[in-house]
Amino acid sequence: MPADFYAFGEILWDCLPSGKHAGGAPFNVAAHLAQIGVSSALISSVGRDPLGDEILKVAGHKHVIVEFVTRARIGLPTGTVLVTLDEHGNGTYELVRPAAWDEIRVPAEALEAVAKARAFIYGSLAGRSPYNLEQVDRLLEVKGPMKFFDVNLRPPFEDPPLVMDLARRADVLKLNDGEVGRLASWIRTGEALHDTPHDDEAIARACETLAKATNVSRICVTRGEEGAAFWDGGSLTTARAPHIEVKDTVGAGDAFIAGLMVGLTRGIDHQRVLEIACRLGAYVASHYGATPLLPPELTQPLR
Repeated sequence: MPADFYAFGEILWDCLPSGKHAGGAPFNVAAHLAQIGVSSALISSVGRDPLGDEILKVAGHKHVIVEFVTRARIGLPTGTVLVTLDEHGNGTYELVRPAAWDEIRVPAEALEAVAKARAFIYGSLAGRSPYNLEQVDRLLEVKGPMKFFDVNLRPPFEDPPLVMDLARRADVLKLNDGEVGRLASWIRTGEALHDTPHDDEAIARACETLAKATNVSRICVTRGEEGAAFWDGGSLTTARAPHIEVKDTVGAGDAFIAGLMVGLTRGIDHQRVLEIACRLGAYVASHYGATPLLPPELTQPLR
């Protein structure tokens, strides 16, 4: 049976000070979706190596369907990323390349399955590979699922023209406040300047700029400890994040978007969806690793 939700992109090992954890934004999203109680599948690739064997076992334990996670050609190892945390728990990432997820094969069966799904999510990071861009283009031609685009402006893989091209194919955009500021700056001036909007009015302006350039009317902006905002055709909804002690922020945005995807595909009120998603993201940020076990009281409102 096809899954209800599909994610395309990287699966890798996050090498944190606390140890190695299975990660990659698409994998994290799929794992959080499974915890929320919906069927989720990953379209990705791992190496023909022990790290690949191990990460597929982790995916199975987290109830992520890996039918379309292929083994890469010899010479492409399972992905790894070196994560450094600052004093606030915010991560910086050194992505090792080449990696298996730079060549994600999408068989015809995957296209057929995605066509029957409720939602499909893809990110900009996997777009560092021309091979993957061809594959995601095939997936985005599929009619049916609600399409979510997760913007990830992560050095040195920052390419505003590419990000904008991918964004135009989506129904919903998700990015953080720094990213929406940088893209809005690039649209207005041709330079992706660091210009983080700090109030609701500035966020609304940045979203409007991005919406006009992409023709996407729904944009979700995460704001760290300030919560999140959802811009829908000119109307801005905001929600605060719970106060927590941050352990590390890796995976927090992925838990957030998993909640957002389920909420929006089920037609839940935007305010309520944002509040639930913020609680999910905050909980993950208060724990080490990207996919800690979520308590039932956080996932129940989406079931």
